[in-house]
Amino acid sequence: MRRLGWIIAACVATMASTAVGAGAKPIDWIAYADCAAAYQANARLTDSDRPASMTTQISDVASDYVAAAVKERARMGGQKSAVRSAVEAHVTRQAKLFGRQTRETVEHTIDACPQLDG
Repeated sequence: MRRLGWIIAACVATMASTAVGAGAKPIDWIAYADCAAAYQANARLTDSDRPASMTTQISDVASDYVAAAVKERARMGGQKSAVRSAVEAHVTRQAKLFGRQTRETVEHTIDACPQLDG
């Protein structure tokens, strides 16, 4: 009887996780834009141990997040140039704010960023 209880509990948990995954909405463009800003701020942090190539890589990741934000924002409609301008303006504002934060705060934000596809 205990075993049946565990089996039922496992089935319910599996169904619940499937329902959440299936109903999950796409990531908001602002989340991607905020990640781009955090990466931009991180690239600007002074670090004597960081090689220039790593700074370039961090900047490239920021650009990838900008592209993801533009793609998601474009789903809402609007001219491509207006969409890009809105995203870039948001990223610029947020990067300034992140630039005033501690390294730990910026890195914590980066650690919470959604993974990019591809």
